[in-house]
Amino acid sequence: MGKKKILLWIGIGLGSLIVLVLLLAPPLGKRYVIKHSKELLGRKIDLEKLRLNYFTGTLKLYNFQMYEANDKDVFASFDTLVVDMEPYGYFSDHFVMEQFYLKGLNVNITKKDSIFNFDDLVAFHMASDSIPEDTLNEEPIKYSLSNLELKESYFTFDDKDVDNLTHIDDFSFFIPFVEWDQSVKSNADFKFKFKRGGYFESILNINPIEGEFDARIIVKDLYLDPFYKYVAEYALINSFDGRVNSTLDITGNINEPEKALLSGTADILDFSMSDQNGEKFMAAEKVHTSLAEINYDKESYIIDTLDITSSYVKFELDSVSNNIFRIFKLDSVREEATTETEEENTVVVEEDSSASTMHYQVNHLSLNTSEMDYTDNLTGQPFNYSLSEIEIEADSISSTADWIDIYAKMLLNDRGTLDAKLGYDPSNLLTMGVDITVERFLLSDLNIYSNHYTGHSILQGDMFYYSNSKITNGNIVSENRLLVKNVTVDNNDSGLYSLPLKFAIFLLKDKNGDINLEVPVRGDLNDPEVDIGKIVWTTFKNMITNAVAKPVNFLAGLVGGDPKELEAIEYTYLDSIPTEKQIRQFDLLLKLEEKKEGLEIDMVYYVDPDLQKEALAEAKIGALYFEKTQKDYLKDEEGFKSFVQAQIDGDSLDLNQAIMQLANPIEMDSLSNRFNRARMNSATEYLKTANDSTQIIIRTADSKEPLNKGSMPVFQLEYSMLDENGAMANDSINKP
Repeated sequence: MGKKKILLWIGIGLGSLIVLVLLLAPPLGKRYVIKHSKELLGRKIDLEKLRLNYFTGTLKLYNFQMYEANDKDVFASFDTLVVDMEPYGYFSDHFVMEQFYLKGLNVNITKKDSIFNFDDLVAFHMASDSIPEDTLNEEPIKYSLSNLELKESYFTFDDKDVDNLTHIDDFSFFIPFVEWDQSVKSNADFKFKFKRGGYFESILNINPIEGEFDARIIVKDLYLDPFYKYVAEYALINSFDGRVNSTLDITGNINEPEKALLSGTADILDFSMSDQNGEKFMAAEKVHTSLAEINYDKESYIIDTLDITSSYVKFELDSVSNNIFRIFKLDSVREEATTETEEENTVVVEEDSSASTMHYQVNHLSLNTSEMDYTDNLTGQPFNYSLSEIEIEADSISSTADWIDIYAKMLLNDRGTLDAKLGYDPSNLLTMGVDITVERFLLSDLNIYSNHYTGHSILQGDMFYYSNSKITNGNIVSENRLLVKNVTVDNNDSGLYSLPLKFAIFLLKDKNGDINLEVPVRGDLNDPEVDIGKIVWTTFKNMITNAVAKPVNFLAGLVGGDPKELEAIEYTYLDSIPTEKQIRQFDLLLKLEEKKEGLEIDMVYYVDPDLQKEALAEAKIGALYFEKTQKDYLKDEEGFKSFVQAQIDGDSLDLNQAIMQLANPIEMDSLSNRFNRARMNSATEYLKTANDSTQIIIRTADSKEPLNKGSMPVFQLEYSMLDENGAMANDSINKP
């Protein structure tokens, strides 16, 4: 055989051997990798097929599986992996990938006590991927990457700390091109579906050289209930529902991510939370937010619009806390903060003048058609009250504004209305103004409070309330006008303070049956001992007690008289018939009785009988002295004294005793009684003559009454009110 033939057969044999090696390399390589997968990859793997095209540089893997550390459960798998490399890249420093295609990736991630099921893989590859020092100064690798695609991938996250399973379905992304020195931004699109039909999508454009990027993140119908267990770690809730839609734009540089700018819109729909009893306590049909610019680096937060529609809050207050604080575990936080504050009070903290100031701005804020159910258990009985049709509007809320106005209105327990305006200085929250108008407020809604604090039930009545308050550096000046129409109350003989509310209301009513009160409030909010609620209550309580203690101050206005004229009708000891002044007082009483229907007027007669008899005796002997001397005994005291002593044997008696002996004590006693009857009869006769249907009562005080001692003849005027049966009301105070 010739040499040429030998060389030919050798060539054919080598070629066949090379072809055979190339043909056998993939299955042999597959078996090798599977057998030594733990040494190569850190985990056991399985692979159905491996295909390699040496001429196009295309590698294909099918039905890959990587197991958990227990070698039984599947950690990650995929259906198809295609990697298309340019062969010339093998012989140059330019890495070229024409395609990276991964389909059907399925990854199962678990976490317990901050330990993930892939921690061993991270540790394995971190140890094997250490970089030799002599490679740090090498030239950067040049690369061109095209058609990077992840398709139909699924991720499962099992958080065993909260026993919650999260699914990300049909996750996909596509990056058309990335090059090491490209001058334009690369595009990367990510998208995956949520288990219940929504999806997450991101569009990313990035300059790999300069680092500039812009991204848009779109979330459609992200349901919140899968996050319930995470929220339940911080709140005592039974449900957490709703869904989120958002479109957010982010621009910045990957080298300075903290300086990125955020804008876009976010909506929360059908939001609802329930407490551990299954009762809804917070909800909103829609919360819409339009972000103009969020700059975390400069602490600048500009919100264009914040609209809350059909929200609901259930608020329950008791003497210790409230349901919101309990649900969100804020009571313990507040106690810790109080303790820390007390400890820090002993430490002097110097302010950092270089610290930046946060800037916030909300161009438009609105709360529409919202509701609040309020429950107060402070009295021992639940007080339930509904605030509905709540509307709140505000424009240009900003930390740099000179003044901010917020307007609000609502329906009170389906009947009354409230309109309010709150203005404040954002640089000084102790400077503000508050205007409030309340109309057609049903007073019977407050029966629980009225019974508990005043011992009265409010049967009916409408309240109109107008308030103008100004707070300047913590000093409050509040003018409050209260108009109450058609109010009636009933006494239940109980109450924390047992205020005579029924009689006070009766006194305070004007001729139209209305009550008009001016309630001024003053105080310094900088004083920690100042409690505005206590100031208002004290002012109200004093007004009630003062009205009852001094009823004439309110009754005098009905008849145009001086309050003193309605306190007492005074006589001298020598008067037995009314004077013009006393007749005017009788007329005022008759007019008051007519004006104030249901008012009982008592004229209680007091007199010191001993002083009256002495005065009558002195007048009788004085008349005898005038008859003898033609001198007035009141002006000629010494002459009158000598005259009296001359008529008495001996000088052992003082002047009054001597006068009484001369006048005859028995006769003076009879004369004194006649004077008393004359005053009673003349008063009764005048009142009956002027008005034969008058119900004014004239009576004599008990002779044992201490007020008789030292008293001139006087009708003390006492006022009370009659109940529906004509009897005196229980809470009337019959003191002038």
